[in-house]
Amino acid sequence: MNRTLRSRAFVLVASMFFLAAAPAPAHATDGFANGLDLKGWCDNMDRDDIHWGLCVGSITAAHDVVMTYQNAGVGGQAVCTLMSNSRSDIIQAVIEYMAQHPDELEYSLGDVVLSALADKFPCPSSE
Repeated sequence: MNRTLRSRAFVLVASMFFLAAAPAPAHATDGFANGLDLKGWCDNMDRDDIHWGLCVGSITAAHDVVMTYQNAGVGGQAVCTLMSNSRSDIIQAVIEYMAQHPDELEYSLGDVVLSALADKFPCPSSE
């Protein structure tokens, strides 16, 4: 693994560690996207490539970070998507969640995506 890739992997895992330590969903801050931003991009995906890219790219990236973090064994299992779940399945789940939970859109984009995925693709309970 080259040095740049290792550095990026470290930053990704370190970032996820600090996110997992947060006690509650975080409200988005200036300069960072929240659920309202994401919903706006997704509601206008058919308008142009920029909106499509922001919607699909943001959700895909957030999903991949969650899965990478979980696979590293940090923070437990909240989302259990399968290899058979398509990117379209993931995008649609988040879009539907945002429509059903407008009161949660002031939270950070990552929190909204994580909540949507945990709702749609929960992990089996270990009882």
